[in-house]
Amino acid sequence: MPYPVRIQRDVVYRTAEGYWCQAPSSWPVPLLRQLQQSRKRRPLDLKMDIYLPEGDPPGNRPLLLMLHGGAYWIGNKEEKGQAGWCRHFASLGYVAVSADYRLGFSPSGKGLRKAEADALSDCAEALRVLLSREALRIDPGRVFLAGTSAGGAIALSLAYAPPANMPSCRIRAIGNLWGYVRNLDILRSTRVPILSFQSVLDPAVPYEEGYLLGLRIAGHAYGTKAVHQRAVSLGIPAVHHPVPRKGHRLHLDAQDHLTPLFYEIQDALTDFFGREL
Repeated sequence: MPYPVRIQRDVVYRTAEGYWCQAPSSWPVPLLRQLQQSRKRRPLDLKMDIYLPEGDPPGNRPLLLMLHGGAYWIGNKEEKGQAGWCRHFASLGYVAVSADYRLGFSPSGKGLRKAEADALSDCAEALRVLLSREALRIDPGRVFLAGTSAGGAIALSLAYAPPANMPSCRIRAIGNLWGYVRNLDILRSTRVPILSFQSVLDPAVPYEEGYLLGLRIAGHAYGTKAVHQRAVSLGIPAVHHPVPRKGHRLHLDAQDHLTPLFYEIQDALTDFFGREL
């Protein structure tokens, strides 16, 4: 039987200089206000929602850190997909966490790379804070990461190219949901299993390799097919689910309703992570 789920909302895990850390994940996006805010950084309280199982047996729990997408410009921890997956995994006995991170950047390739680095550092700090809280009973040897788009890129980097503030823990598996890497050679650094989903006609993140959003200024990246193929060639356990239809956010429709693929992805993640447990 699934466990009841209790949510600790808006837990501050870091204060850092940035532009903003939450924005609607669908239209209308406050673009004019964001462009004005992108001129100056200010102190931001970065928050996370912690989904906890109630009535689970004593002992340490696995952790799932779930990260939203949005090209480092939009998105938030309450996004329906991330919140739904967190509730599901908490009902299975995980501590499941959806975290905000810094968003926004100056309109340049250098600005985007800075945003990527800031978000990576933020998410490593969220992990550090979570692992330090004894009351959560998190097992540092059973940490799982998942994310959509930019969130998938962050998850891959936390495992394969961690920042200096990455805490000591064992990442057991990654759910790479239409994410990317900048350099395939980072996959040589360790052997964390990777489960991937992506549309073969993704208009935002290249399925194999190319420019993000089709823009040279956004830089070159490798999508799930390239990541999967390199992982397999290096002996990393990997499963790839190509989706034969056009789209980027596969788990939500244009009205932000959950699609059937939300549940297909949920089932695949449950099985994949369960095997690693």
